[in-house]
Amino acid sequence: MEGYYEHSRDIEIYPSCWYSIDNACFPHFHSSMEIVYVLEGEIEYTLNGHGGTAGPFQVITATSYTVHYYATPVSSKSIVLTVPLDYVPSFRKLLSRQTLVRTLWQEPEGERELLRSLDKLAQICDVHGKKPPELLAKGYLYTVLGILAENLGFAERKEGGDAFLAKDILQFLDRNYRFDMTLETLAAKFGYSKSRFSHLFHSYFGCGIPEYVNTLRCRNAALLLTQEEASMTSAAMNSGFESMRTFYRSFKRAFGISPSEYLRAAREGESLPAGPRGFISAAQQADWQERGRPPAGNREDSVL
Repeated sequence: MEGYYEHSRDIEIYPSCWYSIDNACFPHFHSSMEIVYVLEGEIEYTLNGHGGTAGPFQVITATSYTVHYYATPVSSKSIVLTVPLDYVPSFRKLLSRQTLVRTLWQEPEGERELLRSLDKLAQICDVHGKKPPELLAKGYLYTVLGILAENLGFAERKEGGDAFLAKDILQFLDRNYRFDMTLETLAAKFGYSKSRFSHLFHSYFGCGIPEYVNTLRCRNAALLLTQEEASMTSAAMNSGFESMRTFYRSFKRAFGISPSEYLRAAREGESLPAGPRGFISAAQQADWQERGRPPAGNREDSVL
């Protein structure tokens, strides 16, 4: 399952916790750990291409660089927590060597301390904004992580090595996607053979390098078309495409419609496809572009 790198999430240094109504988001990934505690209704989730449905008092856990997205078929209420792992270094060190055995906790209703700690974190985020009292926030945070670790279990990573290599790869691609790059040059930069690097990339992100790089280029081209009023050729070439044929094919694959159809929808104020899943309105897209990332569900409470 392809998704976009939510690099703006990786700029944040504090955890975020909020109540979400009708949780839904586009396929994405980031280095932060993301936890969703369902309070009411049902949330459909997909993690690295494996999907399911979480009901009341069930917990969805997406670890670093897991491609994930959510949808609410009817209605839902949940608590969402995102944790930059640099904020909890001992847990980060653990996850660099191990991974969770399970990603869905189906029977946590008896563990009242988990819900209590999540609620307290949401209150702290609401009251203290971007600089919460560190000891108070970390106290509740480690309680949440400890309970989840005990009940979801850990196993050694099959791939070995440092899982946070993914962050270095993504940041490099985010800075350089407009330039020509090959599997050979990328593999050499990160010190791997071509076959090994290709395998690692696909295991981390669920797609090949050309598909991911062209998706980045298509998103940039979409912004140039709608915000800079660039011509089709200019948008394609300034985003890194070397041929219009590749641009049209990649754009249709990323957004589900042609560049001209996308541009027409933007001009007429219609809903715009945000990627492999879901549509956003023109107003929402403007908000996404201003904030640097798409909205990840409706937030009742403030976030850090």
